[in-house]
Amino acid sequence: MELDQRDQTAVTAGARLALNQWSRRLGVPGPAVLTARPGLVALLDQHTARIREALGERLDVVNLAAYADGVADAAARRGWTVPEPGGTDWREASWPAVHLLAVCLLADEPAPPVPADGAW
Repeated sequence: MELDQRDQTAVTAGARLALNQWSRRLGVPGPAVLTARPGLVALLDQHTARIREALGERLDVVNLAAYADGVADAAARRGWTVPEPGGTDWREASWPAVHLLAVCLLADEPAPPVPADGAW
C-alpha cells in the first residue's frame, strides 16, 4: 500500500510521538547517571549496534517505533513492567529499559542526507 505525503507525515508524527513517550517514561540518563555507571555508554553502544543490524536499511522513525513496541510487548510477556515516568534507575536498569533507550537515542539521530540524484 502506497501512502501519500499527508498520510506518511501522519504516520511519522505518530511514530515520533510514541518514541517521545518512551523517552519520557524511561527518563533519559543525564551526566550524573553516566558518571555513576560508566559502562552504560558502552552498553548503549552495543544495543544501538544490535538495533542497526536488526533493522538494516529500514532504520527510520516509523520502524524504530514498531521495533520498540515489539521489544516492550515481548518483555512484558516475560514479566517486565514499564517503569513509572522517570523511574528508571540507570545504575540497575533492566535489559528492556536499556534497549528501549537505545531505540529512542537512534530515533533522535539526524537522518543521513539523501543524494541529490536519489541514488545510494
